[in-house]
Amino acid sequence: MAKEHSFKINNRIIGRGRPVFVIAEAGSNHDGKLLQAKKLIDVAAEAKADAIKFQLFKASKIYTPNCGKIPTPRGKLDLYDFFKQSEMPFEWIPLLKKYSEKKGLVFIVSPFDEETADELEKNGIKAYKIASPELNHLPLLSYIAKKQKPMIISSGLSTLSDIEEAVNVIHKENNRQIVLLHCVSSYPAPVREYNLKAIETLQNAFQLPVGISDHSLGPVLIPKLAVICGAVMIEKHFTLNKKLPGADHVFALEPDELALMVKEIRAAEKWSKEKTNKFLNNSPFYKKILGTGQKIIASSEKDIYPGDKRSIFAVKDIKKGEKLSKNNLSVLRAERHLRPGIHPRYFNLVLGKRLSKPIKKYSGVQWANLLN
Repeated sequence: MAKEHSFKINNRIIGRGRPVFVIAEAGSNHDGKLLQAKKLIDVAAEAKADAIKFQLFKASKIYTPNCGKIPTPRGKLDLYDFFKQSEMPFEWIPLLKKYSEKKGLVFIVSPFDEETADELEKNGIKAYKIASPELNHLPLLSYIAKKQKPMIISSGLSTLSDIEEAVNVIHKENNRQIVLLHCVSSYPAPVREYNLKAIETLQNAFQLPVGISDHSLGPVLIPKLAVICGAVMIEKHFTLNKKLPGADHVFALEPDELALMVKEIRAAEKWSKEKTNKFLNNSPFYKKILGTGQKIIASSEKDIYPGDKRSIFAVKDIKKGEKLSKNNLSVLRAERHLRPGIHPRYFNLVLGKRLSKPIKKYSGVQWANLLN
C-alpha cells in the first residue's frame, strides 16, 4: 500500500501510528441555549476528547420549507422547522471557540454553505467537517478547499465513485489535508451494517487518513472495532441527557458513556495481537460488523440515499425564457417527499441558461426544464 498523506489539525498529527483523534460531536444538541453549548464543551473536556464539533447552518441553505416530515425515534419531525429552531447564532462562534480552547479542545464546526464557511474562516477555525449529505455538494467542497484548511469528510450515503469525485474536487484546489470518515447515515445506525473493513478499502483507494463517524447506540463496540481496523479518527454524537427534546439526543452518548468511549479507545490503541483477538472472539457477530469491505450504500440508507444528498433547486418561481442564476437557484437536500434536481456538479454549467419550461418555487431543476 502506498504511504498515506498525513498532516496536522492544530498541533496534532493525523495518521496511522498516531493516537486516534477523538471528536465529541455536539452537533445542534445545544438546543439554542448558549449555556447548554458550554456545558457540552465541559463534558467533552472531562471525557478527554481531543475536539468538540458543532454545526453552523441556516435552514434555508439546507432544505426547502416544503420538504415535509420524517419519522424519528420520537415521532414525525418537520425537518425545516427543526433546523430553523436549531440554528446557531453566528455571534456564538468566537465565544465557543475561545471556551473550547481554554478547556484544551480543538474547536471544529460543520459549515453547510459558503456564508457559514466564511464566518468560520473569519474566526480562525482549525478544520472543517463536511457532513455526509454534503459530500456531493461539489461547489461547496471546492469553495472550502480554497481556504487550505484540513477537511474531515464523512462518507455515509456514498459510493466509492462519489467519494472519488469529492476528493478530486478538493485536490484540484491543491488541498491535500483530507480525512475520510466511513459512516452509516442512519439514526441510530444498525451495528451489523457497519462494514468496518471499508476503512481499509478507503485507505487503499485514496492513500488518505481514514476514520469513522459512528451513529450506533453503544459507546464501545463500534469505536473499538474501528481502532482495530485502523481508524485514525473517531467521531461520536453526545448529549447532556438522552431525554432532552430534539431529534439528535436520543441516539447520542451521555457524559459517562462518552468518557467510557474515550477510555476504551485509548486502551484498544495499546492492545497486543493476543488481546485484540480475545476481544474479537468475545464480541457478538463481529465478522458481520467487519463486513466485506466493499463501500456500498447500507440497507438502512437506501431509502434516504436519493433525497438526502444535495441537488439543484429553484428558490423562486422561474418563468419560461428566464435565465438561471444564483438568485433563483440553490443546492439543497430534497429529503423524502420532493423530487431531487440535477446533480450539483452541473451547477456552474446551468447558470445563465434560459428555461424551455417553467419551474415552480422549491422544485428540483430537471434537464427537461432546460432542453427543448
